[in-house]
Amino acid sequence: MSRVLVTGGAGFIGSHLVDHLIKAGHRVIIIDDLSSGSRQNLNKKAKFIKQKVQHQTMPGIFKANKVDFVFHLAAQIKLQFSKKYPAEDAETNIIGSLRVLDAARQAKVKKLIFFSSAAVYNIQDKPLNKETDIILPEIPYGIAKHAVEQYIIKSGLKYSILRPSNVYGSRQGAFGEGGVVAIFCSQAAKNRASVINNTGHQTRDFIHVSDIAAGALKTINMAHNQVINLSTARETTINELYDLIYSLVAKKIKPIRGVYLDEQYRSALNNKLAKKRLNWQPRMLLAEGLKETYNWFIKKYE
Repeated sequence: MSRVLVTGGAGFIGSHLVDHLIKAGHRVIIIDDLSSGSRQNLNKKAKFIKQKVQHQTMPGIFKANKVDFVFHLAAQIKLQFSKKYPAEDAETNIIGSLRVLDAARQAKVKKLIFFSSAAVYNIQDKPLNKETDIILPEIPYGIAKHAVEQYIIKSGLKYSILRPSNVYGSRQGAFGEGGVVAIFCSQAAKNRASVINNTGHQTRDFIHVSDIAAGALKTINMAHNQVINLSTARETTINELYDLIYSLVAKKIKPIRGVYLDEQYRSALNNKLAKKRLNWQPRMLLAEGLKETYNWFIKKYE
């Protein structure tokens, strides 16, 4: 039984990862400041510490809890916020990450697993992005994630760096660019139309949070010192996504056509390395995952 610390463990992806870790028999410590996470997401079998990752007390927390492995997910996740307030974004996503990295080194943890992002890739590249593709992020969020990747690679610690595609599922907040599934499901659960910006032909690679958690769990013992995409390697248009979700609603609801936004047109990640190094592949079909997510929002609003 290992002691595993999860930063951002009260958040969307982090809380699902915590559940998987506990089910696998690990002792889990969660660090989260609850700025975007929720107490409702906390697993009662985990130890919870309310704390900002950029706080200087991090090394003491690691040592006191005799941490073996670290999953670092705590982050500022809003892409448009990072454009408008890059310094605030860097405070959490770079400085906070360096605090975690420093604490991990001092505590001599066995391994650090970092959740990076597909935003590190050059958005002009065509899918499917591979781990060896050109890294040229165009937004501060992606720049910060890539900077932390480099700090970790050069840290001397054993590591895995994960770059997930567009993750969706229960507990996701219905806001922000990455939460389009949650936004659509939330609106559909209220029998309201959702807004589709641009043409709706823009694509994303939607992967269920359970597949992400399962892949991440494997990195404790596998894929050492590697950067790995976690994805379905399939493109789905926003129009197709809308139709799949709203097919679950009793009455027909047409989308509201929105405005033009400066956003990536196509996005999907190659997942061959994850299949090879982690003996992993996504199992949740999109239609099934969307139905599960939609039903979660239905129960939430009951």
